[in-house]
Amino acid sequence: MVTVIVTATSTVTAIVTTTPPSWSNRTLWVAPPQMTDLSAFNITYFPSGQRNLHIVAQTPSEAFAPANPSKTPFSPDPTPTLPPHPRGADFYATPLNLAGARNVTLEYSVFFAANFNWVKGGKLPGLFGGHTGCSGGASAQDCFSTRLMWRPHGVGELYLYAPKDKQSEALCADVRSLCDATYGFSIGRGAFNFTAGDWTRLSQNVVLNTPGQNDGGFTLEVDGRPVIQRTDVFYRNNVAQRVDEDGDVAQPAEFLGLFFSTFFGGHGKAYATPKQQYTWFKDFAIARYD
Repeated sequence: MVTVIVTATSTVTAIVTTTPPSWSNRTLWVAPPQMTDLSAFNITYFPSGQRNLHIVAQTPSEAFAPANPSKTPFSPDPTPTLPPHPRGADFYATPLNLAGARNVTLEYSVFFAANFNWVKGGKLPGLFGGHTGCSGGASAQDCFSTRLMWRPHGVGELYLYAPKDKQSEALCADVRSLCDATYGFSIGRGAFNFTAGDWTRLSQNVVLNTPGQNDGGFTLEVDGRPVIQRTDVFYRNNVAQRVDEDGDVAQPAEFLGLFFSTFFGGHGKAYATPKQQYTWFKDFAIARYD
């Protein structure tokens, strides 16, 4: 999989659509409308896929236009050398200081080609806190991440990593949820679908729980329409009295930033794409509410 971040050719104003608490003051970061690199994201860790991610000024329709058959979906320049089996990209970024925030919204748009093969599923960006690596079967006792996923036929869901043994029965009893003790929790599977051949605007709002209580919030809007709304998520333990390995008092997990993640998976060959495919992203925005 090759990942493409589209930069606009004219000024774009990001609108954070998910409704925050009425008492909030908003601090907003918006990705620049024109970029030549990812410095605006303030990437703190880029574990995989640097060569699979490209910044372009074209929209997908322009890149694949019949009038430009020689153009690649990256840019008008020659296609860069890619590894034999590109596997998407993962990076962690802190474009906005989220220290002490309890309520954060992430927005972006994603595009899948009209002939996109969904296979068994794949990951999409979300927020994270506590520390990096809250994925891949991690226990998630001191971290959380709120990536999204596509499933077969473009079915969408929240793919949640958070303390697995602390979630409410109601969260996992929902007929659209699957709480896998080995990997992440699928929340609201089928609450929405991605549209192949068009952009989908995603806006997730996360309210951290009171440490140790099941009162965290998660709201997902797709193209401005609320599709997942939870008020019973357990993101972080109450560990204020625990002493860590350095002898310091450990604190409950807090927001750290953006977990950009896109690849086919799941685990195993059944998730592998049979052909090289592309995911396109644009119009990233993050807001904190205090």
